[in-house]
Amino acid sequence: MIKSRSVLILLLIWAGLAQTSYGQYSQLQKRDSVAVSYPYKFPILGSKAYERGFNIPYPAGGMLNYFVAKQDVEIPEIAIGFNNSEMLDLTELLEFGTVNAQATSVNVRPDLWVFPFFNVYGIFGKAWAQTEVELTYPITLKAVSKLEGTSLGFGVTGAGGLGKYFFVVDGNWIWTSMSNFEAPVRSYTFSGRLGRAFRVGKNPDSNIAPWIGGMRIKMGGVTEGAILLNDILPEETWVRRDEIVNNYRNWYDNEATLPQKILADQVLTPIVDRLEAADGSGVIKYRLRKEPKQKWNVIIGGQYQLNKHHQFRAEGGIIGNRKSLLLSYNYRFGF
Repeated sequence: MIKSRSVLILLLIWAGLAQTSYGQYSQLQKRDSVAVSYPYKFPILGSKAYERGFNIPYPAGGMLNYFVAKQDVEIPEIAIGFNNSEMLDLTELLEFGTVNAQATSVNVRPDLWVFPFFNVYGIFGKAWAQTEVELTYPITLKAVSKLEGTSLGFGVTGAGGLGKYFFVVDGNWIWTSMSNFEAPVRSYTFSGRLGRAFRVGKNPDSNIAPWIGGMRIKMGGVTEGAILLNDILPEETWVRRDEIVNNYRNWYDNEATLPQKILADQVLTPIVDRLEAADGSGVIKYRLRKEPKQKWNVIIGGQYQLNKHHQFRAEGGIIGNRKSLLLSYNYRFGF
């Protein structure tokens, strides 16, 4: 059971990290007048867009982002081992209640508009995650894990206009290396947004642009790792260890079938014995397949552009199981 928690913790870490992806707001707008010629090499065809009266953004930029998200995760498959024992498939034995992950990320995203409608970018960040796992069978137990790591990724954005409105379609791939993970966790995020820009005052380069859209997250397949028993059991679990141990013994003696006992003797019983002895030195090994409880959620956000150099953005995931908040600052320039 404790093993399952560590596995869940790893799952959840994915959740926050995958959410560090976000769509690029299109600044393509008509303006009253334009310069005689477009002075920059990018985007390709930028001069054509400029000649037709589009106030396109500066081609290059760097975005600083703060992102926090909370989401429930499901574990359809899980295998656990303890210390030197082999990992055993406990999917049919363990039952979980709520598995919740909260992740925080700070990252930098350099980008370039290759065409007026096509942007490419990289993602470089630091992430922190906390996962809470509730085991409900064969005993009731709670585990909490706090991990940190780094993430690298890339993405592409397509943007265009429909009358006074703009649309943005974004996809990115991120690899996150977390403590206690044997390999980076891979995630893919797809999102779409529809919005409209409103000029602020008489400055054609200053505007506010609200939008609404949807986001879908897909995680990599199997995650493997190892974690110290003492690192995943909160103080409240150690305080309740007598109750937990007694409940486990009662299940083992009165309810468990012979196949369940064989599995429990190799993995669960040694963990419960360590818990009873208040010894958190054992190592739980895990291999699991995880997935978000809901792949899609609704996002609402907006951007304030002070001028073509400085933009400030906020976006929240408010409808769906995944709740998130993104705050960012973008500086753009030409070359």
